[in-house]
Amino acid sequence: MNQFQIRLAQAGDQDGLNKLIRSPGVKWFGNIRPKFRGKDSLFHSYQTYRILALCTESSALVAYAEFRNYPSIAALPTDCWLEWLSTRYCLSMSISWLNALFFNFCIYKSEHSTVLVEIIKDVLYRESRVWFLIAVRSPYMPQPIHFVETFDDLEKISKVFYPLEYSMDKNNNTQSLYIVDRFVLLPRISYRKALAEDNDDIIAMQEVENPEMREELGDYYIAEEVMGQNPKSMLVVAETINQSEQSEMAIFLWLSSDIDILFYVRNYQMEQFGNLVKPADGRSFHYETMTVSSVQRRAEASMFTADALEDLDAVTILGGLQRVDSGMSVASLGKMKVSSIGGTIVDTNVANENKFYMRECLYSKFKYILEKLHSTDYYLRHEQSVINFIYPAGTEPAGPAAMAAASNVFLLRCIVARPDFPLPRLFNAMVAIFSAYPDRDYCMMLMSVKYRASKSYLEVMQYFMPVASRPSSLSSLDDVFITHRSTIFGEISLYKLEKEDVAHVHNLALGNLPSSTQTPNSSSSSFSYCSKVNEREELEHELHVLDAIMKDVLENEFSEFAVFTIRCGISTRSVRENTAIGFVIVREFHNHDKLFEHYHLPRQEYQLNRRRAEIISLRLHPLFLVSAGLIFRDLARKTSFYDYYFIHSVDGYKYSNDLKKMMMVVEPKPIKKVPVFTRVQADHKKPRKKLNLPPPNFSRDNMIIYRHKLNPVKWFTNSQKLVIIGFSAVTKAFLRQLVFQWNSKDHKNSENFTCLTRLQVTVICRAGIVEADYDSLFKCPYCTNSQGCYLSYRNESCYVRDCCTRIDLRSWVHFVPGKVEKVDRDKKFVKLDSCEIYYDKLLLMCDRLFVLRCIDVPVYSRRPCNLVEINFRLNKFLLFYKVRALLEDMPRTYLVLVYGNNLHTYECIAFLIGHGVDCSRMVFVQPHRITGRDADMKEKCPYWDKNLQMIMDDILVEKGVNIFTDYDFHHYNLHKSTDFIMEEGHLHQRHKQWLENSGIELDGNEILVNERYQTNDPDVYAAGSFIKMRITPNYQYKFVSERELARKILHHLGIVTDKNFEDRFAEPMLFQAILPLRYFITKVTMPRRYLLSQLPVIVNCNLTTYKNKTFCRVGLSTRMMVDEIVVVTKKECNLDFLLYFCGKHELLLNKLKSRYRANLIHCFLKFFQEPWTELIMHDDFEELQAENKELLSPMAISALSRPGRGALGELTDMDFFTLNKRYIELKLLSFLREHRRDFRHKFALPEDFLKLDLADYERYMDTEENDSSSDFSET
Repeated sequence: MNQFQIRLAQAGDQDGLNKLIRSPGVKWFGNIRPKFRGKDSLFHSYQTYRILALCTESSALVAYAEFRNYPSIAALPTDCWLEWLSTRYCLSMSISWLNALFFNFCIYKSEHSTVLVEIIKDVLYRESRVWFLIAVRSPYMPQPIHFVETFDDLEKISKVFYPLEYSMDKNNNTQSLYIVDRFVLLPRISYRKALAEDNDDIIAMQEVENPEMREELGDYYIAEEVMGQNPKSMLVVAETINQSEQSEMAIFLWLSSDIDILFYVRNYQMEQFGNLVKPADGRSFHYETMTVSSVQRRAEASMFTADALEDLDAVTILGGLQRVDSGMSVASLGKMKVSSIGGTIVDTNVANENKFYMRECLYSKFKYILEKLHSTDYYLRHEQSVINFIYPAGTEPAGPAAMAAASNVFLLRCIVARPDFPLPRLFNAMVAIFSAYPDRDYCMMLMSVKYRASKSYLEVMQYFMPVASRPSSLSSLDDVFITHRSTIFGEISLYKLEKEDVAHVHNLALGNLPSSTQTPNSSSSSFSYCSKVNEREELEHELHVLDAIMKDVLENEFSEFAVFTIRCGISTRSVRENTAIGFVIVREFHNHDKLFEHYHLPRQEYQLNRRRAEIISLRLHPLFLVSAGLIFRDLARKTSFYDYYFIHSVDGYKYSNDLKKMMMVVEPKPIKKVPVFTRVQADHKKPRKKLNLPPPNFSRDNMIIYRHKLNPVKWFTNSQKLVIIGFSAVTKAFLRQLVFQWNSKDHKNSENFTCLTRLQVTVICRAGIVEADYDSLFKCPYCTNSQGCYLSYRNESCYVRDCCTRIDLRSWVHFVPGKVEKVDRDKKFVKLDSCEIYYDKLLLMCDRLFVLRCIDVPVYSRRPCNLVEINFRLNKFLLFYKVRALLEDMPRTYLVLVYGNNLHTYECIAFLIGHGVDCSRMVFVQPHRITGRDADMKEKCPYWDKNLQMIMDDILVEKGVNIFTDYDFHHYNLHKSTDFIMEEGHLHQRHKQWLENSGIELDGNEILVNERYQTNDPDVYAAGSFIKMRITPNYQYKFVSERELARKILHHLGIVTDKNFEDRFAEPMLFQAILPLRYFITKVTMPRRYLLSQLPVIVNCNLTTYKNKTFCRVGLSTRMMVDEIVVVTKKECNLDFLLYFCGKHELLLNKLKSRYRANLIHCFLKFFQEPWTELIMHDDFEELQAENKELLSPMAISALSRPGRGALGELTDMDFFTLNKRYIELKLLSFLREHRRDFRHKFALPEDFLKLDLADYERYMDTEENDSSSDFSET
């Protein structure tokens, strides 16, 4: 058992560290003076590692240490210490920028001096490339005893070096170095070939991590493999010496050179790895010609933009001819009797021929666009290419023997470590395996999709990069990972840009530029017509910006930019002897304060002012992503920036950052606190600088913010393989909760670590749905503001909206396009039309808003091409382009039928009217809505508003729309329909088919689940509007907050548990939509927590205001709780901040009802933006309420339960009320003092009146901005 527990120090340890620093009986070395400034400044200065040690027996804090990549010498620049060492000292070891860390400070209790060794070991385990730890001892100076350093214990495990001017007689009071050597301190690892008698020890180690391998190969497969004497297989064990001076097995490695190279070249994209063979280099060679397949993802500019769809629409199906310049389709008379939609044309009257051609061309366009935008081939382009597989000839004739001799790769079949072995030290094993194959440069590792990755695999996987597979007829191909020798042995260094580096930067920037020759992606593209799409525009723009920046840096000594090339080689050699593998461009980040409006960031980080940098562009070879920490650390040493941001613009020009996967994504705020206007005013200010990079507009939902604070990396993952079917709003909320499981209100993890997420999640949905949701290039030609257009407008709350505008879930989640054919619950896999996906837990989240149900039509039959069900943004694009084709080809004879009767339907009608559809040619059919059911009358539904919909019906009738009410859909006629149809529904009939075939229990069109959202299969969960609980609960579980529902599912899965979990829903749900006449509705509803005790919705008390074309309605329950807020306004903005007020008592909202009755509230929307609302919207307000409740509840219960209150009861109650009112006021004042800087409006406090007579410069003398202890004076 270890005597000490070593871990990274966190911000929550400041109290204990402050106590340790001031406790008697401690030793220390380093600069202790800044530590006495106070606990809040302990973590202000940058340190690479802050390590603390706890005594295992008592859990007492016994030591704290700080390490950094440059010394704590104030007069020494951070990037000059190597020159300082080489000039002042004569060292016997080779020290470089990368193999040394400085031991700047350590304090420990004198009775636990051995903890020093354990701390150093922990740092060396974390830093595999660090060989030396250096502590600098300053010359002796007379000073108080509590400032005197002690190096006695460090001297026992280090070598002491003195400067060149040191003299025992004349100059013995000098600076000195204490250097700890890694290879002297750490136990040595020795490697040898495995023996047959090692079988039992190896099997015992593998039983812990890989029990599947033992089940598959047996109990003696190690001995069998060793005795088999396979020359292509190498089994290696690593041994260490324990405290008893006995060797014990620590690591087992199974290496193999038996690799079918042709198999991997055919099935994986191995071109960038030299096809796994050594280069010919002018020697004689063999070659084989083979045809391989590959998949190219369609560029975003070629998906849904107007130019891309015009290219798609330029060719018609009818006649197979290209559309001519006049825009009219050409058809052959020989096509007169072709069956087009569903019937054969028999009318040969010349008068009807033109009508037939118009209808035929229109439906051909409908069908063509529908098939293309719903097909996987449109988004993933399959290509067949012929490659020449070239390999050196050698002495063998062409064939397997010659390929084996030319092989440049070996396979790591298995790696497993002893349970108590420090996993970061497996880097030593990576060095060893390349030493076993000195003539091969690549190491490959396979991972089966059927098995779970072990912890040793996951540890070494950081040194590998995934290899993309090719389309193949083989099912369940293994995942392949590969690494290069230089990834393990190469040293990464940064060098300032020189004129000779410009060409290297160009080549690196052009690395992802697509080829000018595009492979045809459809049969129609073989015609010679020019595409309008420029897929290279973003990269070309970035290259233009890079040229301007490099010119400015090379010509302007005071440029705001800093450009460095990233090189791999030997860091102590000259720059030209190191290979360029990347570059980085940074500048100071001045817009940090603007991020607080939308992003969840800590505010009290004033020590980082002027220490923040913005990454403009960063390119790096993918084999070196594991060196991200070293790169940022070296960048900080050279620039003195310690907090790096990268802004990925969704709507504007994008810049490259190959390290963004190793940066922490800043999560957007779950609820916005101010209205977010979608129509942005143009900024007409002239640029103040010569080189103008337009700053992003931080008030819009169009940015993804990445951050790296130079903290150690901490990975967050899920242990089980999750497969989700559907990409609904609940899916997005669930994935966001999963990705940001590390985030919390107090920033506990993000303040101490670089939090990265590695998920085992696969989402299955139809092709195009994800691409359409993340598309940012589509611009509606009819709308001046694309964000306020129906095609880009999102109806959900900002928590779900931000999943596509401020977060890119594709960075962590594997999305697979396709249709589900079968769910095998026994073998636990989902069968698609192209592959099989295995799962541990299956989540059904494929509910829909609208589903067309027709009894007469088979489930798997094709839908009419003029039918659109608006469930996803992809359906909106289809609707837009079909309406445009309808208006172009049949401008006088078209008819549009809209079927539905909720707010979504009115939003669609508003879109049709605003995009050219004549109201007189529109028929609005409202289905019969069943009323009177008790549950429906009590549940709050945000999509339905009877009173508002009656008003909108009147508006539509006045505009000429034909409305029919209480009609049920029965069937459609393929010969006569020229309509667009929508019908309410939640479960698609195709989904219902495979659910029934899989044995999932249904009740009609609803999936039966228990209170844990499990179906009759405990490994299959369902969530959404298509579920029904087996035992009807006494609370509303439909039309609830997606965020809260996702949090409950994560709790039931055991991934993120909630200490205060309850089954009932307590958070409001928001819905917003665009209504006719360009009105915007925002509706916030509170789910009913107790259905049986609630009155129907219509009985509630409604308070309404109308002012300046803004209608507001606030619904109060019988207990005067706000359970509904409705705002209909002309203002184009998102009103997510209203979520804070729904569910609150009206007295808490500044006596809302009383003020309304007194005619003091003229507009609720303005009322909810008054300064006092900031208090309720504060992140810690709920904790304040919880504390008040916890203290006041027992007192209130005791006062109300007194047996004999008597005649003086009212007086006693009044005293009780007065006393507690005073207590609440003091508590509130204390809260305002603590969080005063968080509010936009300044709240007046009693002490402010005492400062009115002071001069302005004296009022703020004690503020934190002027606290000298917060700066970077500590180095």
